[in-house]
Amino acid sequence: MAGILVIAEAAGTGVTRESLETASLAMRLAAAMQQPVCGALLGAGDLANAAAQFQCGFSALLLVESPQLATYVAQQYVAAVQSLIAKVQPAVVLFPHTAKSRDWAPRLAAKIGSGLVLDCVNVTVEQEGVTASKPMYGGGVLAKLVVHGDPALVSVRAGIFECAQLSSGGAVERMELPQLAAHPGIQHLESISIEGAGGQRLKDAKTIISGGRGIGEKDNWHFIVEAAAALGAAVGCSRPVADAGWVSSSSQVGLSGALVAPDIYIAVGISGAIQHLAGISSAKTVIAINNDPEADIFKRADYGVVDDFKEVLPAFVERIKQLRS
Repeated sequence: MAGILVIAEAAGTGVTRESLETASLAMRLAAAMQQPVCGALLGAGDLANAAAQFQCGFSALLLVESPQLATYVAQQYVAAVQSLIAKVQPAVVLFPHTAKSRDWAPRLAAKIGSGLVLDCVNVTVEQEGVTASKPMYGGGVLAKLVVHGDPALVSVRAGIFECAQLSSGGAVERMELPQLAAHPGIQHLESISIEGAGGQRLKDAKTIISGGRGIGEKDNWHFIVEAAAALGAAVGCSRPVADAGWVSSSSQVGLSGALVAPDIYIAVGISGAIQHLAGISSAKTVIAINNDPEADIFKRADYGVVDDFKEVLPAFVERIKQLRS
């Protein structure tokens, strides 16, 4: 067995940013292993446009196009990826850490008897073998785990690596799949697209403003929405806000929500629980507004204001507008 297989996720007619970040890590690992990298795209329709965005200098790019992949079903993804592994025979399989991969990857690992490490921030080859690094205990510890089994399966955390650059490579090959049986216990009813404020996904947003329990009540949430609109930011929240039903759970940031990596993260009324801090560990600049000087969010913040957000946030937004005009 040799080489690395990178499995991308398509997004509409394109490819996700997380997939390009994973390809970047694959190229680094391939240089250390002196092995080739093969890319793979799975989807229901014509993947030609997505393939054009995923040309990252691979030795080959496999397109798995099947109408049976139009609706996500874990068992069908497992069968598709298993067919890819059988064809490529890689030593390592890398894929983005997403809601889908958290579902199908453990099933695949159990089925083929391979080691699996999820949500990794680096993969290296050491004397013991393929080693994956991942944060644990809310980001307080960086664990290094040797991945046993052929192939080693690893999902890559978003926001850690720069996107791989477009580069010509080997041939693009369409791969036929065997007939995938429908799962008798699963019936697709409806597809719902969930986006952040302004149509931005939290994981793609360069600026995020999040509100926490310190906002006080749902009637005060307009402060966050208005600030996001003024700044062109996506809207996030802490878990208590999502649990209270003030906003959709799709806006939740943290270990049990979205792991984000914006250029600017503004935390308003957020205490800074360890699960939330782990979710913003890749943010470049953190600004905290909180009336509690002992709040843990200030330990992570690059800039902080201890005061009433109702006074600070509107003034902050107004100043930004002035600077931009």
